[in-house]
Amino acid sequence: MIETILLSVLIVRTTWRIFLEVLNLLHSTSPQVEIPEVLKDKLTPELLEKSKQYLKDRAKLRILSETTQLVVTIYLVLQGLPRLERSFLAYSPLLQAFLFFGALGLIFYLVNLPFRLYSIFVIESKYGFNTATKKTFLKDQTIAVSLIVAFSMLLIPVLLWLLKHQIWWWQASILTFGFILFFWFIQPVLIAPLFYKFTELEDEGLKLKIRELIERSSAKIPKIYVMNASKRTKKQNAYVTGIGRSRRLVLYDTIMDYPSDELLAVVAHELGHHVKRHIQKNVILFSIYATFLLYLTNFVYQHILKTNAFNVQRPHTIFVYAFLFVSSVSYFLEPLVNYLSRKMEYEADRFSVELLKNPAAMISALKMLVKENLSNPNPHPLYKVWYYSHPAPEERIKALRQAQ
Repeated sequence: MIETILLSVLIVRTTWRIFLEVLNLLHSTSPQVEIPEVLKDKLTPELLEKSKQYLKDRAKLRILSETTQLVVTIYLVLQGLPRLERSFLAYSPLLQAFLFFGALGLIFYLVNLPFRLYSIFVIESKYGFNTATKKTFLKDQTIAVSLIVAFSMLLIPVLLWLLKHQIWWWQASILTFGFILFFWFIQPVLIAPLFYKFTELEDEGLKLKIRELIERSSAKIPKIYVMNASKRTKKQNAYVTGIGRSRRLVLYDTIMDYPSDELLAVVAHELGHHVKRHIQKNVILFSIYATFLLYLTNFVYQHILKTNAFNVQRPHTIFVYAFLFVSSVSYFLEPLVNYLSRKMEYEADRFSVELLKNPAAMISALKMLVKENLSNPNPHPLYKVWYYSHPAPEERIKALRQAQ
C-alpha cells in the first residue's frame, strides 16, 4: 500500500510542477501580454520579448529536468535503492551507510549535472548573465562536493544513532535547530569566502551614507563588504547575513554602478529584514517546519519498518524512502511558506520607505532589477502563489506607490 502511495505522490508532484511551468509559460509569453503600466518607463517591447524568450528557455529546461528526475526516482524506488542496499551488506553498518548515501548522492549529482551545465553555459550565457568560466565552475563544484562530503561524514553517524530509537524525531529537530544556528554563524565567515572574494567597501562617501542608514535603523552590522559576484554572473543583489560577530552587509559588485539613492534604497530594504528580525523568524519557522516534517518522516519510517515495505532492511535505506515520501508531500506546503516570505518582503519595502522617506528610489531600483535581470513582468497568479518568495515587481511597486 505504501509503495503505491509513494509512487502516486511522486507522480502527482512532478505532474503539478510541470503543469505550473506550462501554465506560467503560456500566460507570460502570450502575444496579448503587454508591459505592465508601472514598468513602461523602463521596459521596451524588445526587452519584453527578450524576457519572454529567457523564461521560455528556462521553463523548457526545468520541464525536461523534472521529467528526467521523476524517471530516475521511480527506478530508485522500485529497484535502485534495494540494489544499492544489497551491494554494501558485506561492510560494517557505518560503512554501509557512507557508501549508500555516497552512491545515491552521486546518482542525483550526475543526473542534475547536464541540466546545470546547460543552464549556466548555454541559457545564462545566451542572455549575457553568465561570466563563470569552466574552470570556475569546476572549482565551485569541487568545493561544494567536498563540503557536502565533510558534513555528511559528521551527520550520517548521528542519523544512524538517532534511528536506533523508537521515537527519534524530537532529538533530530533539536539537532537541526542547532545545526542551522551553527551554519548561520560560519557561512559568511568560512563557507562563502571559499566561493567568492569579499573586500571591505572602499568608497568612503558611500560607506558614510550606509553607516548613517545603519545607525538610523538601530541595526548592529559591524562590516560592509563588496562581493565579486561578477566573476560568475551579471545579476544584481545585496543581502545581510550572519549572526553576532559574523553579521555583515554584502553588496554584489554588479550593483555598485547604481545611482546612490537607488543603492541606498536596496540597502535600506536589506536593513529592514534585519531590523524586523526576519532572519530570526525564518530560522524559528523553519525549525518548526522541520520538526513537523521529521515527525512525519518518523511516522512513515516506523510504518515501513513494521510492514517490510520495499523489501529493504537497513535503517538508512528505510529513512531514504520515508524522506522521499515526506519531502514530496511537503512540496504542497510551499504556497504557505512563500506567502509568509512575501509578507516579510513587503515589510522590508515599507521599512526602506520609512527610513529614507524616498519611495521613488526603491521603485526605481526595483525597475532596474527587473530590467537588468530579465525578470518575468507578467507571471501567472497561481505560479506566483506557489513559487514566488518575493512579490511580483508590479505588486511591490504598487504597494510602494501607496506608501508615498
